Amino acid sequence: MANTIIFPGVDSSWLECPSEPSRGHQCSKHGNNTGVRLECYEKSSDESEPDRGESSSVLLRRWLPEILAQLGGMLCLIAIFVLLWRADNRPSEEMYLGVTLNTILAFLTSLAKVAFLVPIAEGLAQLKWIWFLSPVGRPAKYRPLLDFQVFDDAMRGGIGGVRLLFGFKGILASFGALIMLSGLFTSTLTQQAITYDVRKALSSQANDTATVDRATAFSTYDGKMLALTPYDTLREQRAIFQGFFTPATERVMELRANCSSGDCTWPAYGSLAICGGVANLSTVKNPGLHDRLRKTTEKRLKLLLQTSNITAGSAGYGNFYIAIDKVFPVIIGLLDEPTGAFNQSVTELIVSDSFIAYTEEMVSTSSDDDAVADMMAKVKYLELAFWWCTKTYETEVNQGQSVTREVSTVSQVSGGLNNTLNVAWDPKFYPCYATGQCNDTYGATEFNLEKPAAAADSVDFTIHVWTSLTASMLLASTMLDSLLLDRTRGVVASNGGGSAKAFAFSLLGDFLTTELPSAEKRLADVQTVMSNAARSMTNLVRDGTTRLAKPESVVRGSVYAPQAFVKIRWEWMGMLTTQLVLTTLFLVLTVVATYMSRVQVIKSSSLATLCALDEETRRDIGGIGDGVDQLEKRAKKVPVRLERRGDVEDSASGAVVWLGIPEQERLDSRTW
Repeated sequence: MANTIIFPGVDSSWLECPSEPSRGHQCSKHGNNTGVRLECYEKSSDESEPDRGESSSVLLRRWLPEILAQLGGMLCLIAIFVLLWRADNRPSEEMYLGVTLNTILAFLTSLAKVAFLVPIAEGLAQLKWIWFLSPVGRPAKYRPLLDFQVFDDAMRGGIGGVRLLFGFKGILASFGALIMLSGLFTSTLTQQAITYDVRKALSSQANDTATVDRATAFSTYDGKMLALTPYDTLREQRAIFQGFFTPATERVMELRANCSSGDCTWPAYGSLAICGGVANLSTVKNPGLHDRLRKTTEKRLKLLLQTSNITAGSAGYGNFYIAIDKVFPVIIGLLDEPTGAFNQSVTELIVSDSFIAYTEEMVSTSSDDDAVADMMAKVKYLELAFWWCTKTYETEVNQGQSVTREVSTVSQVSGGLNNTLNVAWDPKFYPCYATGQCNDTYGATEFNLEKPAAAADSVDFTIHVWTSLTASMLLASTMLDSLLLDRTRGVVASNGGGSAKAFAFSLLGDFLTTELPSAEKRLADVQTVMSNAARSMTNLVRDGTTRLAKPESVVRGSVYAPQAFVKIRWEWMGMLTTQLVLTTLFLVLTVVATYMSRVQVIKSSSLATLCALDEETRRDIGGIGDGVDQLEKRAKKVPVRLERRGDVEDSASGAVVWLGIPEQERLDSRTW
């Protein structure tokens, strides 16, 4: 154990160590311009000089609470990252141990914050002692005694940390104060890591439904007869005219799906459907077809002109031909056999095949042979066909809006069809219909269609022949029509079911229009009318509310509801992570600084603080009875430093501390 003797104020270069020191002691002499300090210490058993600082094992043991606190903070950080990783992209309604994610994050963040503040506070407390210690081998430095209070205030954070930071009590102390001050923002910034992203998610409500009708069979046969419900025929005609009289610039929407939440999706599914198409018969090289079309159109045109004149006269409109002498004729009639304009697979499935005759320029209203012959030279023909097909659909309801997309279409008989489906081509239908013998003629005859591509399920699509022929008869009655239009496309006369007007607008232009559309636009608009009518009839076939269609299954989809999902913004965890890493660095540097300074590990010991100041200095600064403000003023003017003195021994290291002022610097000596 070291003993020190100082002789201040004299020339003591002649001082020597005792001539015969005891065997257990070793002497050394240090001189300066004011005196000589004689240090004696006990020799170790191996004749080597002992380390005047604490041993590394003792040092680490005394820092063990801070090391454990720092490890605890790291464990909290790991727990936070695991928690957020598991919660990321999961519904926010999920609870963890009965509490919300934000509550758990706040709790773990608080633990981590406490964990890194413990090493910072104790490290600043230890640096307080080092701050008053003169560096080894350098001139003595004295600090204002008030610095002791500044360090103590900084340990509590807040304003004290700011005073220490701006007062600059060393790089390491400023570093620690900065970390401590950053803790003010830890909780707020960490909470920003959790955000909530509203998305559509599968609903967990048991009463939520997502259904859409699709037809897998078309039959009203009950085993004996067709079992039609009241007004089935009106429903079919309504569907046809809804498609016909939808403007060519609009589109008939597919059957609306049932979605309880307003947001649903369905897998791709197949269904029976009606397809519609247009062919330009004027370009078909079939003289026999053209001859039949010309004869049929000529008869219909003469009849229309004659009946129009009679109707005008009997209605009191005066002489019809005086008011209007030129018209646009539009005539729709049935085709009694296939034209060859469509391929064979489509032709086998046609349920309605009609032609439309029209002229692109006005013709005379005269019904004499020369005038009619002149008209017929200007007539052009289109074929209008409806046929059975299967379609693949994708349906989605988004915010209450139902959207169905056609993915694919197949028009192909799978097998078993030995009869035409078009009533105009079947010579057996009208005789059995008139006599009520169609059950004997057709009975339960059915056939299957090819399944559409890309459908998620696999079902059969079946059509009853007798039911299909009955529907074809209703279509045929609707597609018989003719009319005359004046110069501004107003109807002068009509004779039939009323569908010709819809096609007249597409071929000749809208009402009060005098300009003829281009050939490409005319053909495209007629195709749109046919597609709209086919889509409207398909909706009727798919709709389960009518017995004309018997869908064997209802497609069930997935119901989605707006739901908040946790979205983790990992960059906001950088604050806490950086604080813990920097705290570890600060703790390591503080331990190293303590070891290099050979200062006891005192940290924030209140007992050490009470014993550190010597009696002379306490008398100079006065007591607390004068008030704290006066005490601080005097402490600013009292410079002190930390000394290793031999009158107080530490059994662990032999390095002890004492705070004193330079004028009263002294050491209790031990003589030989």
